[in-house]
Amino acid sequence: MIVVKLIGGLGNQMFQYAAAKAIAIERNQPLELDVSAFDHYKLHQFALHHFNFSAKVFRPRHILWDKVRSLFIKILHYKERDFGFNARIFDLKADDLYLDGYFQSEKYFLKHSSTIRREFEIISSLKPQTLKVLEEIRNTNSVSLHIRRGDYVGNPLHGTDNELFYRKALGFIETKIENPKLFVFSDDTLWAKQNFKSKHEVIFIDFNDALSNFEDIKLMSCCKHNIIANSSFSWWGAWLNDNPGKLVVAPQQWFNDKSINTSDLIPENWIRF
Repeated sequence: MIVVKLIGGLGNQMFQYAAAKAIAIERNQPLELDVSAFDHYKLHQFALHHFNFSAKVFRPRHILWDKVRSLFIKILHYKERDFGFNARIFDLKADDLYLDGYFQSEKYFLKHSSTIRREFEIISSLKPQTLKVLEEIRNTNSVSLHIRRGDYVGNPLHGTDNELFYRKALGFIETKIENPKLFVFSDDTLWAKQNFKSKHEVIFIDFNDALSNFEDIKLMSCCKHNIIANSSFSWWGAWLNDNPGKLVVAPQQWFNDKSINTSDLIPENWIRF
């Protein structure tokens, strides 16, 4: 059995699930999701129920202690130590694994990308505004642009992407795409409207919140091209984009701490500025 601890926002949960699912497939074992961390985590809640995932969800604290002990006494607890891809995780000899980390690299699940894409198909209903914008996205040279603020503002680890990155990213898109239409996503739409300017037509997506942000990922993934922030949320919006000719632009610096190696985070065919 493979058990993965889920924590963080939707993008983080998707990385954790995708890596664990791929490991479970490779080992021919069932996958279970430990969502107990959300009992004491106030920033986010479990959000994968909007997707077509195939795994059991459980909370160890809801099981009698002797059953918990009998389960975890036999399981190898794998704690991710750094940010890079670790191929050795596929070779661990324990019968059962408990995975604890973020696993932010497509290298964990690229071999099983078709399965991951299928399991991240949305099964929840989309609101009328989303469906209307979706039609615009499909009928234009649509480019999603994500501005992450919220808990990143003043965050010593993450920080926010600066104006120079977006200027370079847009400049690159303009050399490749004729008459792009920008769809701007942000967790601080008011700030984005006041500070983001472009000579191109801009649509600000301002009708989704933390409970419906899976709809933003859907919209991002349907855009023909993507400019992402230093955020796992828009990373998934771009990765799920199945346009074979897509251009994805990502920030070169993902964290304030430049010593953190993010070489495994960004797919090779994405562009970084």
